[in-house]
Amino acid sequence: MRKTKAIAILTTHSFGYIDFLVDKLNLNEDVDLTYINIDAIPFSYKNKGSRIANFFLKLFLFPGLKEKNRTEFIKKAFRKKPLFDQILVIRPDKLQKEALVFLKKSTVKMDCFLFDGIENFKNQKKILSYFDTIFSYDKRDVEKYNFRFLTNYIFDDEIEKNQITNTAFNISSFDSRFPFLEKLANYLSEAQISFRFIVKKNKCCNHDTIEICTKYLPINEVKEIISSSLVMIDLQKENQYGLSFRVFEALGYKKKLITNNQDITSYDFYNENNIFVITNENYQIPLDFFETDFVEIDPKIIDKYKLKNWIFEVFNIECNQIKDL
Repeated sequence: MRKTKAIAILTTHSFGYIDFLVDKLNLNEDVDLTYINIDAIPFSYKNKGSRIANFFLKLFLFPGLKEKNRTEFIKKAFRKKPLFDQILVIRPDKLQKEALVFLKKSTVKMDCFLFDGIENFKNQKKILSYFDTIFSYDKRDVEKYNFRFLTNYIFDDEIEKNQITNTAFNISSFDSRFPFLEKLANYLSEAQISFRFIVKKNKCCNHDTIEICTKYLPINEVKEIISSSLVMIDLQKENQYGLSFRVFEALGYKKKLITNNQDITSYDFYNENNIFVITNENYQIPLDFFETDFVEIDPKIIDKYKLKNWIFEVFNIECNQIKDL
């Protein structure tokens, strides 16, 4: 017997945040979910010649062998499936046009969610016409392209109260934010404020104040570090205007937050006691920000940003059908 709603989700690894979405949908007996982690699709070059061929394909702007393999994998996985009620694609720029055309024919409704500014992945502009609804967490993109506004979500709100060993904590990828992170590290060191900064970089190297690692930390390990940290630090990328998952981690775990996202002050959960906004030029943080307790936010406000409500917004599945979060 066919379940009420057949849904497919295709996305990149996304640091494990999407796993919570998948788990919650799988808990719903009325949902038949097909999930494909694009990053986990197996691929290897057959020989040296295939590597050379791939180089020239990309040189002349043709899809590479990895992209072609990804398309074939998706076709094979979906070919025996009935027509989907809804397909959600996250990071649609990772899919070939051929794959998008195939997916469009395989569903009644095809949507995508953009949790980064569209200017950071400009190829997305070329494929927007394939989607019925485009959700975006970026207010500027919503206004410019007539997208549907939707923030990221609180994916978890249970955390152990461990002994605080780091006053401030940040984990991020190595990119244009790194020089600012170094300035923050130097500032905190001079102010004798303890911190732990972890940066994922493809090549390992030594750094005086920042831990460099070559692999992404599992989300449960990050949670452990958060539990022993007083304040979380969130640095937005260039052309990033929406709120990152780091903000919603802080909300869910009731941790104070330091961020350079200026727009955060416009949200209903903003409280100057809990959130301190910095800039690249002005990043001095008053000591009393670290000394005062987190102020509880109205539960009705927090509830709006929980995963169960995100699921309702995207998939029109009633909140009471999904367990909390």
